[in-house]
Formats: sequence, C-alpha cells, structure tokens
Amino acid sequence: MLSTIRRFFKFVHWLYLQYLLNTALYMLEPWERALFSALLVAIISTAIYSAWVFLPHHLRSMMDLYS
Repeated sequence: MLSTIRRFFKFVHWLYLQYLLNTALYMLEPWERALFSALLVAIISTAIYSAWVFLPHHLRSMMDLYS
C-alpha cells in the first residue's frame, strides 16, 4: 500500500516537472511561477464555469433552431 502511494506521488511530481519544462516555468523565480500558475488556474476555472453554465442553454437554442 505504501509503495502504491509513493509511486502515485512520484508520478504527480513527474507531471509537475513536465509542466515546468513544457511551459518554460523552470527559468522563473518561485513567486513568478506561483503568479503564472494562479493566473492559469483562474483562466481555466473561468472557462470551465462558463461552459458549465452557458453551454447547455446555447446547445438547446441551436437544437430548437435547427430542428
């Protein structure tokens, strides 16, 4: 059980390192990294919330219009 948890955290750490490498955040200072990550989370959260709230209404309107 402990090795499974350890492997999971190792995998999450590997994903975090991939995120840093792919976005070139490893070159920034820690406070800049935190600011960029917070901004990214805010943008993605806003997009998900907007899709959750507004997309069903738009899809229903399109279905009424084209059917």
